[in-house]
Amino acid sequence: MPVALTDRWRGRLAELLPSASTFFLLALLLLTLSRLAKLLLFGDFSELAASLGFLDDLFLRGARFDLKLVASILLLPWLLTPFSLVLPRRIFHLLLKVYLMLAVALLLWLELTDIGYLAYYRKPIDVLIFGLLQDDTRAILETMMSNRWVLALLALFLLLLGIGGWLLLRWWRRLARYMEGMRWSSLAWLISLLLLAFLARGSLDHFPLQRKHASVSNNAFINSLVVNGSLNLYYAWRDHALNNEAAFRRDTLAYYGLGSYEELLRKAGYSRELPLLRESRAVLPSGQKPVHVVFVQMEGWSTEIARRDGPENQVLGRFRRHADADHFFTRFFATTYGTNPTIESLLLNAPITPVSQSVARQTRFRLSNVLPFKQQGYDTLFLSGGYASWRNHNLFWPLQGFDRYLGRSEIEANFQVDASDNPWGVYDEYVFDYLEQELEQAERAGRPLFSFLLTTNNHPPVRLPPDYRRPPLKPSLWGFDDRDEDKLSQLSGYHYQSDSLGAFLDWLKSSPLRDRVIVVATGDHPLRTFVDRSSVAERYLRYAVPAYLYVPPALDRLQGLDEKLPGSHNDLFPTIFELALPAAKYYAFGTPLMEKQPDTAIGRGPQQQYLIAEGVMDGPQRQLYPWKDDRQWLLQSEPRSLNPGQSRLLDQANYRRILREYLLVKDFQTSQR
Repeated sequence: MPVALTDRWRGRLAELLPSASTFFLLALLLLTLSRLAKLLLFGDFSELAASLGFLDDLFLRGARFDLKLVASILLLPWLLTPFSLVLPRRIFHLLLKVYLMLAVALLLWLELTDIGYLAYYRKPIDVLIFGLLQDDTRAILETMMSNRWVLALLALFLLLLGIGGWLLLRWWRRLARYMEGMRWSSLAWLISLLLLAFLARGSLDHFPLQRKHASVSNNAFINSLVVNGSLNLYYAWRDHALNNEAAFRRDTLAYYGLGSYEELLRKAGYSRELPLLRESRAVLPSGQKPVHVVFVQMEGWSTEIARRDGPENQVLGRFRRHADADHFFTRFFATTYGTNPTIESLLLNAPITPVSQSVARQTRFRLSNVLPFKQQGYDTLFLSGGYASWRNHNLFWPLQGFDRYLGRSEIEANFQVDASDNPWGVYDEYVFDYLEQELEQAERAGRPLFSFLLTTNNHPPVRLPPDYRRPPLKPSLWGFDDRDEDKLSQLSGYHYQSDSLGAFLDWLKSSPLRDRVIVVATGDHPLRTFVDRSSVAERYLRYAVPAYLYVPPALDRLQGLDEKLPGSHNDLFPTIFELALPAAKYYAFGTPLMEKQPDTAIGRGPQQQYLIAEGVMDGPQRQLYPWKDDRQWLLQSEPRSLNPGQSRLLDQANYRRILREYLLVKDFQTSQR
């Protein structure tokens, strides 16, 4: 190599090595402190005390993931350094400085985002973050700016960015001066390159360091902290890409190691005696016309808040008397942890989400729970308090059997009201008023109506009508100050939508339609930002939503049913079909509530959590967390092994999820031929 080129190469190394070393140390310090902050901010100290033996594994395994990330970032300038010899030294110096400082800023931003995500969703960044980006942008920004956590993290980001930038430049200059007189050779560059490649791989084993290696204990919260925020986002992006295309294109049976569809059916618990495609045994009284069916998906309708209703905390409002008079199940799980995923799971039996914005968005799916209504002559209506174009709904759901999809604009135009200041949707009372009109029109026309109704006002930021009057509410039941305006606002939103549902039921039961309508209501997910329920002991409260059913007496086959019987969203439509639709063909992924037995009743929740009579089963760990006491709110922190019957229930539930995926994918692939 010519002397001039050799000198230039050594000059590049004199720039690269101190800069990279400074970034390396600062990035590792940032990621380690972030992991410690998450542990201290969100950990349950009673559980952490029992898991102290795993904390060293947490930080050691976490350090391996951090090294993987930092080394991957440094590989780019390392590999490009030989090509930089054509650039003047000052340009190389500037580009290197900008690259590393942007990397520090991005690492810091993603760690604070991960902390904020933990505060909001009680879990690290996952695929749901892309759903937030696909939601109404204005509503998302308003929600963020109304959240003190977000504002505090934004201020902290700016502060730490300034400190980090100052330290980076300071250490950079000192280290550069210290290394100035050293003679760097190509061997040093090559050894460093090999070391970075090894660290980026993360392992000398047959497989590189992967997400599956993040488990270091039987504590799910500790395991969730092993992977840093940047890699959480990367894995979420991979999952998102899988959901939107790869899952619809692959061979589902081969992917899950299954030899045939018949094998999958058998493992999912189906047989000739218990078929997947079932015919309902509903019987209408002689001469009775088909009844109207209303399904209400309530935003953030938590079981925990509902169970604390009382004279000093009137969160249920006018709905209280209907909960007492009719069927109100509180031992019930939401199947997902988001609004749109819940809609797709309820109406489409879809384990892949989002479908409405995926490569399969123009497919008509046979799994739709709207089709049995259409096949029996029902008119079908999707009525949303939000905008009809949200998540491509107004184009997607008519393909799945809805005759009409009406949203915020149509409701506001109908009542000639100005748009509310709520970014998520029109006031819930107007949505229920519109439903009343639709039911009366359907009855006059002599055609049965199936309506799926979506409320929005309990979503933060909570914006309620100007004439709303707050009832007695008591945040101190959850350990907050009774004057805490943020918690009072969230309880007010919960009360307002529950009270609006109660007002609709008051109207229905006092109208000629009282024996002509079945009403089902459930929450899409618990109210996520109200209280931290991230501990193992609170796993039931983390996923529990109520399920309410009003059934006219002549059709009511739920009388005498134990309302603590475990269930979940996938049980609701089978129940409706068995109550209202004679000889309807439907996919029996869940169990009608009137057919559940205490020893086999199960409710499927998010992240493979399953509710049974004895407590909550953790699917990935294959363990049972039993109830702590007869009150059955909290779980024991120490798990038990599953007995054979529980293992069988767990396996069947997991294979039923695969079966739903297989059938969904098959419909899409068939439509492409």
